[in-house]
Amino acid sequence: MTAAKLAAALRSFARRLRAGDVPRLGPVGLVSLYYINHLRERIRQLESETANLRTGAAAAPTQSAPAPAGQRSVVFLHHDYYHFYYLAQALRRRGWDAISVSLEGPDSPNARYYHGEDLNLYDPDPAAFARKAAAFAAEVRRRFRMVHFYGKGQMSFFPATYDHDETYSDLPADFIDLRRHGIKIGYTVCGCLDGIAQSSFHRWSGGACDKCVWQNNPQICSDRRNLAWGHKVAMFCDLVATEGDPALDYQSGPKCYREPLTTALDPEFWRPDLAIPENRRLARGANELIVFHAVGNFATRARQGRNIKGTPAVTAAIERLRGEGVPVRLEFVSDVPNREVRFIQAQADVIVDQLNFGRYGATAREGLMLGKPTICRIDGREPTGVPELDSIRECPLVSADETTIYAVLRDLLLDADKRRRIGAQSRAYALKWHAADACAERFERVYDRLTAAQPITAG
Repeated sequence: MTAAKLAAALRSFARRLRAGDVPRLGPVGLVSLYYINHLRERIRQLESETANLRTGAAAAPTQSAPAPAGQRSVVFLHHDYYHFYYLAQALRRRGWDAISVSLEGPDSPNARYYHGEDLNLYDPDPAAFARKAAAFAAEVRRRFRMVHFYGKGQMSFFPATYDHDETYSDLPADFIDLRRHGIKIGYTVCGCLDGIAQSSFHRWSGGACDKCVWQNNPQICSDRRNLAWGHKVAMFCDLVATEGDPALDYQSGPKCYREPLTTALDPEFWRPDLAIPENRRLARGANELIVFHAVGNFATRARQGRNIKGTPAVTAAIERLRGEGVPVRLEFVSDVPNREVRFIQAQADVIVDQLNFGRYGATAREGLMLGKPTICRIDGREPTGVPELDSIRECPLVSADETTIYAVLRDLLLDADKRRRIGAQSRAYALKWHAADACAERFERVYDRLTAAQPITAG
């Protein structure tokens, strides 16, 4: 090896050490002293946090009685929109001890997406908040057999210990303690940046990342950040609910349940014959057709020509149709409380979710449950050797991307019978895959397999 090549190899080696990689020389691994010291400090912190956890729990005991022997039990921690709230209710109907728990205050910027919780531990006084969380963590150890949570970096009952950097290296003292007591840990992913490298999703989706505002923001999404969190979830969790996402990177493997599992909706709340309150009635011209499209947090998710949902293409398609004499208008919604959004959706003739991602999200699920023909780009492909999902194969969503939305939208708007037929199929599909009771039945089967140390299989 020349001196230049040796120098380049040494520089690469040094960069890897600084980045936290562990280069191997046969059976020996080399780690930067910085990371060794960091690990030692985290271990000391872990021991301190565990001691504080027990001290806090003892200082604020709970009055709840232990669950009956053999009763199925789970805590759903943090909000996943409204899904955990309805899933916990459905599990209680099956005889479970199941509750949804929030740590967010009433002024949370995400509160408009929530429908409530069974228990809220938030307190504006940090010391009181910590005592409540510690007391409940102690109750979980005594009363529940599983904790299932949501939120990237939020693997804890204590917000002060959430992860904030791209390494996700903080040790969750309370979750380690739960595992030590034999409690199962489950997790629901939040999307494509959750355990999937950006480069992997970019390849699979055919370039959807090029439409996303987070593509060039490593503080939100990057290969290293996404995979670091995926690695942590894989280490600590017994179950990962990927909710129909493609089986890429850490959203694949034996711990992943890939069909819909926790994305539960209440069929009565989103029923096709909703009574519309007067203040939510939409004015409609003679023979006018309405297309619903929504983007939550629009100001932060659509900038400089990037829009992952394809809103400009939807707008252009509707303007073109209007120019051709089709009596249609767009009802665009952003940042309206979710409890109110259903009234607007229920009056639409067609709902458009997204045109780039390749799988469906909350807007599509709500449209399906309301029995509305819903447009969404669907790509059922999986990596080689991975079977396609039944839920994707059966899905009655009308697939379109930014190049085909005009033709697909025109076809639906001009065919009322087709809209009615697809709407009926949509409601039936949502009842099968996303009704709270259907999700609860699947969750129970998975729970029973977990507690019996049997493999999780779905898809």
